Amino acid sequence: MKKCMKKGTARNLLGNDRGDISIFTCFFVVGIVMLVSFLLLYASIRITCINIRNGAKMELNNLSASIYADTYRSQRETNFSEYLNTLYSSSDYTAMLEDMVTDGLANKIPLSTDDYRVRDIHLAFHVTGDRVEYVFTCNVEFYVYMFGHSYPAITRRVELTGYHNTKF
Repeated sequence: MKKCMKKGTARNLLGNDRGDISIFTCFFVVGIVMLVSFLLLYASIRITCINIRNGAKMELNNLSASIYADTYRSQRETNFSEYLNTLYSSSDYTAMLEDMVTDGLANKIPLSTDDYRVRDIHLAFHVTGDRVEYVFTCNVEFYVYMFGHSYPAITRRVELTGYHNTKF
């Protein structure tokens, strides 16, 4: 006990200089942690967008099959122009096709989680000659959970284009 009470020994026990780190080291460690966190967030967003694109791509294949059945029937009955008028003028028919894609996508992946929300799903049609082109678009809003609350971090747009040739 007397050895510990020497002059300067108590100071050495409490303030050992070998364990100190500089303020620059703290900032460096915090910077590395923030960089890794950003890279993980970026990778998570990319993977989620790829999953949404793949689900939408499968649904566009189903949509193509539905359009194929409708156009085959309309061409066989020689009223293809009536089908195109329905496609362009009937909001009920295009809404039904859009709902079919949305429901199929919802069955493949969740449209809303704690991490993201799929919004503004839209399906547009363009006919050029004997080709029906459809464009699927949606916005994916990603959230970051901090301090007990969820904050929107980034919104990514997902767009896919598909087509169906109607000539037989």
